[in-house]
Amino acid sequence: MSAHPFLFPFATEDRWISYLESCLRWQHNDIAKAKILLRRKIIPVLRGPELGIFLGVSPKLVCRMVLAAPRYYSAFKIKKKNGEYREINAPRVFLKTVQRYILDCVLGPVKPHKCAVGFRRSFSPATGAERHVGHKFVWNIDLRDFFPSIKKEMVTTVFEKIGLPHKGAYFLAGLCCLEGKLPQGAPTSPALANLVFIQADRRIANLAQKHGITYTRYADDLTFSYDEPIDPAFRKTVTEMVGQLGFSINTRKTRLMGPRCRREVTGLTVNEKVSIPRTVRRKLRAMFHKVSQNPEEFADAREKLLGFASWVSVYHPADGSRYRDVALRIPFKEIQKAREES
Repeated sequence: MSAHPFLFPFATEDRWISYLESCLRWQHNDIAKAKILLRRKIIPVLRGPELGIFLGVSPKLVCRMVLAAPRYYSAFKIKKKNGEYREINAPRVFLKTVQRYILDCVLGPVKPHKCAVGFRRSFSPATGAERHVGHKFVWNIDLRDFFPSIKKEMVTTVFEKIGLPHKGAYFLAGLCCLEGKLPQGAPTSPALANLVFIQADRRIANLAQKHGITYTRYADDLTFSYDEPIDPAFRKTVTEMVGQLGFSINTRKTRLMGPRCRREVTGLTVNEKVSIPRTVRRKLRAMFHKVSQNPEEFADAREKLLGFASWVSVYHPADGSRYRDVALRIPFKEIQKAREES
């Protein structure tokens, strides 16, 4: 066989095995390990460098991405709502391609805990918010430095639990980590974070279930809701569980919400139904009104405004449809530029 196996969709197990035996000269023990992974729809990465071969590139190139990882990232900062800055380390094009392959073909078939509602196909912020609708009391906590708190050793353990041998797991962890920790900006980071946190999710969910409390987690945002005030002893136990697993709570973002206030989960109101908070809706209404007056002035923001309209449509269809009509009246940037030059 001269051609590499098809990567998407997966080739048959027989074709993979034939390739591994004839082209990579894998022996019986390796083939047995590969079969176990392939039956779970996971690519057989046993040592690491063979990943390059599966992608049709030099294994040396993939090895360099592990040994000189900082060269393959671009760092920048984005401003947060509180005025502080969050550092983003975005992988360059080819490393991002490799990480995307790992995400789809290694991490994709592995499901996180059912309470993890972020960064999963067919899930959205509303997925978790819906579980808390109508509960009178909501406790929301935020984990401090979530991604940087996840170390390479923890990522290696995740790949080992998936079924990869230590060498392959350590190599993939090197491709997904930067300077020994999980970078915020890599496509693999959210999925790996969900799997790293699965033990904590399981323990916290079991504790919540014993108390009749609903629990969900969207990335670093943990939410608990109940029809009675959430007991301080329960909150203390959760805090201790989080600390035992190497994470800490950002006390500045901890919120206790009761029946007399607007209760929010992942930025959505859950008092009676999932909806966008009124303050946000008022700001959007004012913004789109301004756009409707002079759409030509917003050519640079056309796609962003269409995104806002799409988001609003999920929760408030009539408003979203109206905002979309306004955004569609904005000329494309190139057309507007041509008009100005003429």
